[in-house]
Amino acid sequence: MPGNRIRSPQRRTLFCDESGHSINWRASVKGDYNSEADYFADAGHMAYTASRSKTHIPLSCLSSVQYSKDKFEESEFFMRLVFEGHRNLDIKLKNKTDFEYCMDGFELIAKNRDLFAKKTSFRPSSMQEIWSANNYQPLTMQINGKTWNVGCGNDAEDIFLILSCYGSLWSFLIGFFALLLKGAIDSDEHNTLLYMYLVFGVIYVSLISLAVYTGAMEKESIAKKKAAAGIEEGDELPDDDE
Repeated sequence: MPGNRIRSPQRRTLFCDESGHSINWRASVKGDYNSEADYFADAGHMAYTASRSKTHIPLSCLSSVQYSKDKFEESEFFMRLVFEGHRNLDIKLKNKTDFEYCMDGFELIAKNRDLFAKKTSFRPSSMQEIWSANNYQPLTMQINGKTWNVGCGNDAEDIFLILSCYGSLWSFLIGFFALLLKGAIDSDEHNTLLYMYLVFGVIYVSLISLAVYTGAMEKESIAKKKAAAGIEEGDELPDDDE
């Protein structure tokens, strides 16, 4: 029902966002119904036309669900969702079945609204906080009562995976270059495969150089953003929605 009481009620579609934290409404469209006839029979000239996007209402702010006993006895199935810090949402349903279904659902949400609260972003101040949050155990060694990070912050499984990746990469490169060198030795005097050896080597070095260069560019861009936002070098940039 519209906030302006002078206006007539309009058919709208109430929906929950993908995160499950808030609700909103939009104009009813023909795709919401089984057929075009059902759309005109239900909404028709009372269909709501969206002029601008509405602000999402957090379900964690739903404090209570109200209804009018007099209107209910007169078969006017009206309910009001009361939100803290947001406008109330008045809904008029078509029949008793839909009314009871919505009442039970929204009352259950109001009683358990803490479950719908959006969790705050985790902002660790050190690597130890990140390890503790993820139950991560880096590979360490105790020498003379002092702890040494043997794996540079990685656990035994990650160290094994990193060494396996590097071993596979270099084994492939050595085998491939050895194959090219064997072909160059066995080929004609023009050494065509030897030139292929050179070309592949140049391409590989170029790709590595490009990766290092783009990484440096990204690091420089982040540093400029932090400087513009007044954030210290050791702190992280906030998310776009904060």
